[in-house]
Amino acid sequence: CGICLGEWTNPVKLPCGHSFCANCLSGWKSNYAHDRLCRAKEQQGKRCPLCRGTIPPSQEEVANYKMIKSIVEDKSNIHDYDYETYVREVKLFEAGYGDDWEGNVIEYSNDFVSLPLYVAEAACKGDLRTVLKWLGKGIIKERVNAKCEEGGNTGLLHLAAVTQQRDLMSYLLLNGADANIFDAKGSSVLNNEDVSSKTGRFLLSWGAELFDKGERIASKEMKLGLCDRGGNAAIAKLLSSELGGRRCEVVSARLRGDLVGKTCVAGEYVEESDQYRVTMEFTDESLLLAANKIRRRDRTPRDPGYYVECKKNRLARRDFKSNEACRAFIASLDSGVGELSKVDPDAEAKAEQAAADLLAELGLEDLEGPNSSASKKNNQPAASGKKKKRGGKKKGRK
Repeated sequence: CGICLGEWTNPVKLPCGHSFCANCLSGWKSNYAHDRLCRAKEQQGKRCPLCRGTIPPSQEEVANYKMIKSIVEDKSNIHDYDYETYVREVKLFEAGYGDDWEGNVIEYSNDFVSLPLYVAEAACKGDLRTVLKWLGKGIIKERVNAKCEEGGNTGLLHLAAVTQQRDLMSYLLLNGADANIFDAKGSSVLNNEDVSSKTGRFLLSWGAELFDKGERIASKEMKLGLCDRGGNAAIAKLLSSELGGRRCEVVSARLRGDLVGKTCVAGEYVEESDQYRVTMEFTDESLLLAANKIRRRDRTPRDPGYYVECKKNRLARRDFKSNEACRAFIASLDSGVGELSKVDPDAEAKAEQAAADLLAELGLEDLEGPNSSASKKNNQPAASGKKKKRGGKKKGRK
């Protein structure tokens, strides 16, 4: 790599022929579009560190350009507060990259999957059938992180979050969706001002973090500032503490030993007593626990606490009485993560048939159980074409 001088990691090749690590090039020239025009101008002026050749725009920059250009071209937006800023951003992009940039884009991500516009629109309208049909047509582990270029590289999880479709969010996360998937500006789902406080809590329980311009926000002040900007004071309050909104495990409880190892969701932090108000999973019991008595235990596809499956392009939620029961159910599924959603509608019938075949092989057909009579009936030879004569005397004609 011409920047770090080490072996390439996820190499990116520029039109000039020089290659760099994707992260090194992103550090040299950010792959995210920025709101501040001076910052955008500085980034577009960056050239190849070795030969000063032009660096083309990234996928994220192109997605942002297409999105704001569509806004500018829609004259109904001319009176919007940010309209003039969008106009300047479009002109800056076109001046920086010229007219021949199309088809010459830096692909920072090797696993980038494009989300068709019709699927994105279906997600916004709550048309789950269309979304689920599209997900099922390909490798679902890749498609759950697909991004819509026309929508500013917005992912399905973004769309499900702003429309408060938490079952769809669960389905995506259970199949490997990134809880911190970025849009064209490098913002995570949690940083979207249209996400409700309830959906924000949901995301926090799945380990979501606050990212802005591709960088994780760690300071308490910046977290509060970003959330307050979006008008989400409830999320800002949760993020002001270490475990607020997080799914946690009870590690110690002197007077309640039965709680140890159980999971809960932490809520408000009481600074005076260094305690969290928590809600226990499966029982909904509310209580105060000291901060040092719980530890973070994010939901994962293998330890979610519940399950959402897809059957005939419909989502169905399955609840459990304990985490152990949930994990045992997921472990019983033959497919791995990313294939959890593929539920065979004929699985039950196939299982029964397999059991019947095994019993027959062992010579134990009589032990088949209540369903055996039905199967035997189905296995009877078809009746011959001759009609059975009905009993009784035939009445003669009068």
